[in-house]
Amino acid sequence: MKFIYTLITVFYTFVLVAQRPNTVVCGHDMVLDINEKKYPGYQSVLNQSFDEAQRYSQNATLRNEIFRIPVVIHIVWRNEEENLADSIIQSQIQVLNDAFRLQNSNRDEIRDIFKDIQGDAEIEFYLKDVKRVKTNENFTVLLFSLPDEVKQQDEGGSDAVDTEKHLNIWVCKIQPIPFIGGQVLGYAYPPLGLANWPAGAEAPSKDLEGVVIDFRVFGNNNPNKLTVQGFTHEALGRTTVHEVGHYLGLRHIWGDGGGLFGGDSCGEDDGIEDTPNQGAQSGTECDPTLNTCVDSGGIDLPDMFENYMDYSGEACQNTFTKGQIAHMRSVLMNQRKLLVNTKEVAFTSDQVTIYPNPTSDKLTVNVSDMEGEITLEIRDMTGSLHKSDKINNPSFDLDVSTFSTGMYMLHIRNKQGSVASRFVVAK
Repeated sequence: MKFIYTLITVFYTFVLVAQRPNTVVCGHDMVLDINEKKYPGYQSVLNQSFDEAQRYSQNATLRNEIFRIPVVIHIVWRNEEENLADSIIQSQIQVLNDAFRLQNSNRDEIRDIFKDIQGDAEIEFYLKDVKRVKTNENFTVLLFSLPDEVKQQDEGGSDAVDTEKHLNIWVCKIQPIPFIGGQVLGYAYPPLGLANWPAGAEAPSKDLEGVVIDFRVFGNNNPNKLTVQGFTHEALGRTTVHEVGHYLGLRHIWGDGGGLFGGDSCGEDDGIEDTPNQGAQSGTECDPTLNTCVDSGGIDLPDMFENYMDYSGEACQNTFTKGQIAHMRSVLMNQRKLLVNTKEVAFTSDQVTIYPNPTSDKLTVNVSDMEGEITLEIRDMTGSLHKSDKINNPSFDLDVSTFSTGMYMLHIRNKQGSVASRFVVAK
């Protein structure tokens, strides 16, 4: 992502000081700035919540289990291209799982100096539900407000599903920032110790917890492209990884020094011991020579553009550090514990077997421990739908004899969630 520093004067005059002419923004800085204005003391309480999580993080790895988070995707669309196909949604879930389980294809591209701190977060995500809402509203970032209308049915959006027990992700078209022309790709509210808010200040509603993502940067097979001032953002689904990192308590790697006002962040810290000190966000070029701060402790590390919490190009991002992982797992054991402590049986890919694979004419599908009716779809790798049906039998055959040679995705959904399996048709 590329960030334009925004200086807001008392006369609400906008002055832009740009690193480059690209104005692609993560909205986390705006979350901090807007909430500090709306709720005096917000930043200090966020710091307190962050510090509390840090105190628990040393024990976070002692709970030796994989945390699985149910996800509800809200597709809030006005024009047809915004109503993203299920295959794009599934690709985003896969990108999240790859990133948080260190299964991403570019994981070995990390520089040698950082390999020892690269880790598997043992956090997984499964699709619980998809809600599609057609709207007539535009969702715009304004000077002192974020487009939380997308999270409210009465405002033209989609109401959250129990935010304490689900990660809600709203996907919509985020309008360019008025007068500036900048583009916010997404934003998320970090966890807060709500009981510790200053007297008289009200916390943001629980129904507003979650992640908002622009539809053009959702998934890694999205045909919609985001172009701002001649710059086309390379979307690989990692904007959502970045925002989920915020949702699980991570700050930008440079420590958010200066907030919307920018400035040198070498005197700031993200609260994670193993991330290098960094003076500002990296550029999309992912320059390995960048070293914007002098680190203490005898080893002066370069800027870590590989980190998901930087503003580097998505193709360069491949890593959460072990310290970041400990912090996120701590948040899941404390501030967001109901996400992973709910006694709910998820629908997993282990329950679905398909054969033969590759096939030329028939695909046999078996679903173990099936509960209720199954909805299935088959799409090719462009997202085009080739077959859909509803099934009440745990074992069934699918005729694919008329399918062209190539790879396809079988999407199966029941009341427990959704899974996807790849298969190949070979003539």
